[in-house]
Amino acid sequence: MIRKIPLYAGLLMLLLNGTGCKNIFAPALGDLDGGNSIYRLDLASPADVLHNFRYAYIYRDSLMYAMLLDSEFVFVYYQPSTESGTGHYDSWMWDTELRTTGRLLGAFSYIDLIWQSTLDSAYYEMQGDSVIRREDKRFESANYADISRSYQLTLGDYYTLVGDAAFRFRKDKEGKWRILRWEDKYNTY
Repeated sequence: MIRKIPLYAGLLMLLLNGTGCKNIFAPALGDLDGGNSIYRLDLASPADVLHNFRYAYIYRDSLMYAMLLDSEFVFVYYQPSTESGTGHYDSWMWDTELRTTGRLLGAFSYIDLIWQSTLDSAYYEMQGDSVIRREDKRFESANYADISRSYQLTLGDYYTLVGDAAFRFRKDKEGKWRILRWEDKYNTY
């Protein structure tokens, strides 16, 4: 009888290794119930990008946020000077934007972003630096778009930023829109 125990133990270990471990509490990979996802993965319009932008902030998802930026992304902001009463515009590129936003998303346990109103929008078809065609409403052959939106960003319990953001979007070779430039103007309350 003693000889059968190692045989049964060996068979049990083989059976467990063959089936692998499964966490019964982990959600299944793929779409949410009903086939929907909070993210719009096709990025077929600048509106899809802004939708994902909002949820990347709310869910503090820096990987989704990174997918929304063009490789030539530039963030432009106004840096006021308290000493002279004047200020200047400054900017940073894609890599600094990802580090800065990653720190911002990690610093607050609660973030909410509300897009308020569209202030202006235009779509362009461009080749190189030349505008071939411009329209104020979305058209299919556009490969650039400018959209200005007002927003309210709540960071934790104590900070609310209200302002305007001017975005320039570019459509890539796969037909996905990405943020090429973001100029931000905000006021704190």
